[in-house]
Amino acid sequence: MKLKNLTPLKQGRAQFGSMLAISALLLLGGCSQTPSHLIVAPEIMATSSGKYANKQAHIQVFDMRTGNHIVQISRPEKAAQLFSSQAPLKDIVAQSLNTQLSKQGMAISTVASNAIEVSIDQALIKVEQQLMQYQVKSEIVLTVKIDNGIGTLTNTFRNRGSSHGPLKADIAVLERDFNQQLALLLAQVIDNQEIQQFIR
Repeated sequence: MKLKNLTPLKQGRAQFGSMLAISALLLLGGCSQTPSHLIVAPEIMATSSGKYANKQAHIQVFDMRTGNHIVQISRPEKAAQLFSSQAPLKDIVAQSLNTQLSKQGMAISTVASNAIEVSIDQALIKVEQQLMQYQVKSEIVLTVKIDNGIGTLTNTFRNRGSSHGPLKADIAVLERDFNQQLALLLAQVIDNQEIQQFIR
């Protein structure tokens, strides 16, 4: 763009217009960037029934996965794109369990006769992204081990899912689906009658 033949006022306007166009492009570029993390915040639909009233437990969560990511998008002849949670997944699971078990009447204590250990064995959404379609396979596996001072109980909880669609997988949809799967699995742990009876 040649500005030398313009009057100072027109030249200033032209420069201002160019700056606005560049700013708009930068903003659009920033808005179109894919987030590097997913917001994991499972909403557990469990009613406060007092099923753990007068019981105490110490809860620990361990992440046994080899990688920290929860979404893996693979494309032909390209490196996989990985997405992790905004905070360590074991912390999110521990906070969710502590909150929900407290609502059910359980006292969470570092010194308690019941020790609950939760292992995150698998928590991954795998996306095979092709040019005009995608396929999703997901699996979350939690192992719950409880020591009540007399014996131990071990239960494994698993949730699998699959889907496919045209064009490109939506990260927001993957995030929503992961939260729903995790919430369902944690609700199963809390509502499990064998666990309720085993905790003294």
